[in-house]
Amino acid sequence: MICLETEHLILRNYRIEDFNDIYDYFSNEEVARYEDFYPMSEDEVKELIKEWQDKDSRLVVELKDKHVVIGSIGYFVDEDDDYSMDFDFNPDYGKKGYATEAGKKLLEHLFNTVDVKEVYGDCDINNENSWKLLERLGFKRIRQIDDESYKEDMEGNEIIISIYLYKIEKNNYSLKL
Repeated sequence: MICLETEHLILRNYRIEDFNDIYDYFSNEEVARYEDFYPMSEDEVKELIKEWQDKDSRLVVELKDKHVVIGSIGYFVDEDDDYSMDFDFNPDYGKKGYATEAGKKLLEHLFNTVDVKEVYGDCDINNENSWKLLERLGFKRIRQIDDESYKEDMEGNEIIISIYLYKIEKNNYSLKL
């Protein structure tokens, strides 16, 4: 189990008691628009919580003062042992600096506790909020990948997008907020 704290936030493991807050954003069309999933049903969110509650790589972002889960942040490691960070936040809590605060804390944890040397991030080129967040966190855009398929539409046709790929290295990371 993991618990990371910042001035305003707690990053911690998923709990079934978080269901309503998590469902609020994972069922949101605006959140799912740039993700590899569609707005989730209640059953899908319950299954996701069960799957992720014991994974220290998948964390909820809780507002300390209100005890409300406002998003999710985490990382995954691919077959080449490359670490990639991802995040989803409830749009109702946007533009308040919480995503930046959570991202900095996760990077601090990855670089200083897990001892990762570099972290990747990617997003749809049309997802301005995400690429701006990555850049605020110090990630550098390394390339654009065109013709990337990440999900199918309701008729089963592949949705093709372009993504920006980002990277941040431990030796170039600054903890300045």
